[in-house]
Amino acid sequence: MARGLTVAGQHAIRDLAREHLQRGWHPGAQLAIYRDGELQLEFRVGDARGEDTRLLYFSATKPLAAVAVLALVARGEVSLDTPLAGVWPSFGAGGKELCTVRHVLTHQGGFPVFPPGYDWAEIDQWTAIVEATANIEAEWTPGTDTGYHPVTFGIALGELIRRVDGRLPRAFLQEEIFEPLGMQASLGVADAEAMNRIALPVAMSESTFDDPDGTERRTSGIVERFRLPSTLRAQLPAANGIGTAEALARFYAMLERRWNDSEDYAGVCPLPADLVRTATSVQNAVDFDRSSHLPSSYGLGFLVGGPFAPFNEPDVFGHSGQQCAIGYADPRRGLAVAYVTNGLQDPLTVQLRTEEMSSAIIAACE
Repeated sequence: MARGLTVAGQHAIRDLAREHLQRGWHPGAQLAIYRDGELQLEFRVGDARGEDTRLLYFSATKPLAAVAVLALVARGEVSLDTPLAGVWPSFGAGGKELCTVRHVLTHQGGFPVFPPGYDWAEIDQWTAIVEATANIEAEWTPGTDTGYHPVTFGIALGELIRRVDGRLPRAFLQEEIFEPLGMQASLGVADAEAMNRIALPVAMSESTFDDPDGTERRTSGIVERFRLPSTLRAQLPAANGIGTAEALARFYAMLERRWNDSEDYAGVCPLPADLVRTATSVQNAVDFDRSSHLPSSYGLGFLVGGPFAPFNEPDVFGHSGQQCAIGYADPRRGLAVAYVTNGLQDPLTVQLRTEEMSSAIIAACE
């Protein structure tokens, strides 16, 4: 029998979600919590209240792409140590010939920055973004250093999927993960009607780690880019998953059940339990990440470990998304959580929002 959340705890969680909205920390949010594979709470506030409303996952998309590639590993169609250039020869240009699947999944690939001058009005052109990624000069020899790859992570994995399987990443994710699991989610959206259902992101603060005063308006730049129809149409397996919080939490419930050797979701989880546990354990930890300039700890496509909630709890794994979203599993407590907002906040507020909600959820566990 699934463990639940206390009645008092559920009330406290809902009250906190409302309070975050009242504080002006975002215009809208969705929260979903599974425990032991069963949905315990789903709550929507502000701009995200509508039954059909979806939100951008931003980098919380990365584990979806990672599981898609790991499904190919589980089938024996590719290995973690396969060089990408072995299946995608042009990728080897610019010193990237030694970059393996494992290197990409652990952010050691050496090609973290998508060409800054690229016209995002054309970001929905898969062939063009693949070529642009292949042409990137490596900043370091793959496997010798670490730097978070915000966008190129997904393009590299997406093209690997296409070359190994034949399907573009949107179709692969839809047919292999989203539909079998019943997720209300997609990689980008295909039409204007679907775009109208998105609670689009809003810049709530311009402050970032690299620009604490916000003089460069980086947050507004991200929001402008991710409101473009071309970005919403695109296939960006690292950055533009679009869906409900319930869908993202359900994805983590599937992985949490598999991690715990439960037969729940066994028919739809594409990974064996040992591979789930490997992917969600620390594979690469560094004191200085060349992209974030902070300590980082990575599994295979997941954030694992570190000093900040919720990843400071034992065995917790998941991923945050661009100052506004997080999805994670806490397998020891049987939790799978997604808290997705459309408000991009400063780093301190993001962390407070996450810490307060994760603490309230833990307190609600029986």
